[in-house]
Amino acid sequence: MPLIEVQHLQKKFGAFQAVKDVSFHVNEGDVFGFLGPNGAGKSTTIRCLLSLIRPSGGTLNFFGKSLNENRSEVLSRVGCIIEKPDFYKYLSAQRNLEIFARISGKDIAPRQIQEMLDFVGLNGREKDKVSGFSHGMKQRLGIAQTLLHNPDIVILDEPTTGLDPQGIIEVRNLILRLRDEQKKTVLLSSHQLSEIEIIANRMVIINQGRTIVEGEVHELLEKQSLNLEVFVENPSKLEDMMQRLYPQLVTRLLYKSTYHIEMIEDVRLEMIQRMVESGCGLKSVIPKRSLEDFFIKMTEK
Repeated sequence: MPLIEVQHLQKKFGAFQAVKDVSFHVNEGDVFGFLGPNGAGKSTTIRCLLSLIRPSGGTLNFFGKSLNENRSEVLSRVGCIIEKPDFYKYLSAQRNLEIFARISGKDIAPRQIQEMLDFVGLNGREKDKVSGFSHGMKQRLGIAQTLLHNPDIVILDEPTTGLDPQGIIEVRNLILRLRDEQKKTVLLSSHQLSEIEIIANRMVIINQGRTIVEGEVHELLEKQSLNLEVFVENPSKLEDMMQRLYPQLVTRLLYKSTYHIEMIEDVRLEMIQRMVESGCGLKSVIPKRSLEDFFIKMTEK
C-alpha cells in the first residue's frame, strides 16, 4: 500500500487552473523526486498535500486514508519544510526546537531535542543564536524541526535552494540518513536534478499541471538514449568526420575541445574507431544518461 496516493488532483484559483491532472504514489522507504519546471504546479500540489489549500478535485490519501476525512491524524505523521524554514533568530537553536516541540503538542523530552541536533550535525552549536547561522545550518535545523514529532513521511520543498556546493552535499547526506537511519519516507521537490539522480529511487515529472511520467529513476534513465561526451585535441577533424560519416547525429560543442553527441542508434564502437582513424586526437569518451537530458526531453514534449 502506498504511503501517499495522489489521484487526478486539480486546483483552480479563479479562472486559472494551476493543477489540471496530477497523479502519483509514494511507497514506504522511497526517496521520491518531485520534478517539474517553474510554473508546473509543484508548489501548489505540495500545499494541497499539506492541507494548506483545498484541492478543486481529485483525491489525496495518506496511509490508505483520505486526507480530507482524517486531516489531523494524517498530518500528525507528516513533517515538512516549505522552501526555507523560519526561526526566532534571537533565540538559540535548542530554544527554537523547545518552542516548536511545545507547539506540536507532543511530549518531547530534552534528550530527544539534543538527539535531533546531533543528527543534523549541530552539536556544539545548540546554544548559539540562529541569527549567526549560515543558510545551510538553518536548513539542517529545519530538518531537525521536522523530525521532532517523529513523522513517518518527510516532505522537503526545494531544501537546497541558495546553498553552496558544500551545503548541498550536507543536505543530500542528511536525506540519505533520513531514509537509512531514521527509516523515513521522503518526498523531495528540487531543481537540483543531479541531486535527485543521486539520491532518489523513484520520481514523477509534472508539467503544465499534469503528470508527464512516473517510475523508478534507473528504469526511466535506461530508456533514455545513450549520449557521449567526447574530448579531442583537434576539434576541426572531429567535426569534419561527424559531418561526413554521421550527419544524422546531433553534435554540439560543450566547451573548448569537448563535444556532446546525441546517439540515435548504438554505433559507439564503430564511431570511436573512426575517431581514432580520423586523427582528431581522441583523449576521452564518457557515456552519458543524465536525468537532466531526460527531464528536458520530457518537458519539451
